[in-house]
Amino acid sequence: MEAAFALTVNTMVLLLMMGGMEVIRTANIQMEKTQDAEWHLFLIQLEHELEDELLVQKTSTTIRTKSQNPADAAAYTYEFRINKVLRYKNGAGYHPMLLHVKALKYEVTNEGVFIQATLSDDQTRRAHFILPKAPI
Repeated sequence: MEAAFALTVNTMVLLLMMGGMEVIRTANIQMEKTQDAEWHLFLIQLEHELEDELLVQKTSTTIRTKSQNPADAAAYTYEFRINKVLRYKNGAGYHPMLLHVKALKYEVTNEGVFIQATLSDDQTRRAHFILPKAPI
């Protein structure tokens, strides 16, 4: 009798643990899909923003650009700060472009800027944008 009771309790605990693990797995899959969607939206938005801009300056976590249009004297900053990628116009205000960022790095290439980001799902994502450099 005691053995049957112990077996029943152990079976119930095992079933609960398996159910919990399935919930965690499903949540991780959903989070990864959400992070992928956010990454692609960020890339689309950044591509649109950089369409008529020239690269002025770069650090590992910040790029500064200016408009190619002489009538637009605005300077733009794309900065990784406090788990976000923020866009500033003329150093004032900010527009969050990507949230839940664990790490981000910009690298200048001959053609433009290479971006490597690790989001909260611990997946590393990479992108390369063609961005002309401002004349010195």
